[in-house]
Amino acid sequence: MEQHCRDVYEEEIEDKLKTVIINTLSSVQDTFEYKRGCFEIYGFDIMIDEDFNAWLIEVNSSPAMDYSTHITEKLVKMVLEDTCKVLIDYADAPTQKKKNKVETGEYELIFKAN
Repeated sequence: MEQHCRDVYEEEIEDKLKTVIINTLSSVQDTFEYKRGCFEIYGFDIMIDEDFNAWLIEVNSSPAMDYSTHITEKLVKMVLEDTCKVLIDYADAPTQKKKNKVETGEYELIFKAN
């Protein structure tokens, strides 16, 4: 049976979420103090309206990582595992060619500044 529907997330929402995140971090990049060997996880609360526009509500530094629902339990476990992949496996790869082959889970590089 053929289905006649579209993937609204991929076609309408995903790029808008990335744009909100990139613009938000770009707007405050001069306020970050680089500390070698340190990292921070940010939680973006974004609302999607009926026209699939993305609206930033707030950004949380060090967001809660508790298992408040079955969905958050799954997501938190994924974030923790994938963070280790990025911080250890990716960071320790000696060359860019090897870094490109490292499995980083659901993490995706969406912007790279000069």
